[in-house]
Amino acid sequence: MQTTRPDFTGSWSVKWCDRTNPALDCGGFNATLVQDGDRICGDFGGALVNLRQVDEGSIVGTVVGDTAVLAVESYRNGSIALVRATLKGGDLHWKEVDSILRGETDIAIIATDSVLVRSLAASSQAETKKSEAKSCSAVQGREEN
Repeated sequence: MQTTRPDFTGSWSVKWCDRTNPALDCGGFNATLVQDGDRICGDFGGALVNLRQVDEGSIVGTVVGDTAVLAVESYRNGSIALVRATLKGGDLHWKEVDSILRGETDIAIIATDSVLVRSLAASSQAETKKSEAKSCSAVQGREEN
């Protein structure tokens, strides 16, 4: 019996709001992922509440069952986080489990322990990106040799 491979392709997000001051703009974290076989690549954007600090970066990794093991690089401070992202139902359970590379003195804005939901409108953009890409290396602008 052949099982269906989980598909991580899509845009995933979580919103972070300050419940004590709802007048402030919410921040959040969003990741756009493209799965190519067992490989995953993509990018992310993050912002603290009231958008006082923002970050973006790249994501690469591999799929093992219903879990993706990801290296998430912050362009803000150069850190690389090791993340375990598990599909449960329609959600992506995102957990930073270790640090691969410590960053500079500034902070990274990467979700550490959150449940991300799939964004349908943005997921169609990820599907378009997937159909245009030959591989995860092409998605990130690098050619494989």
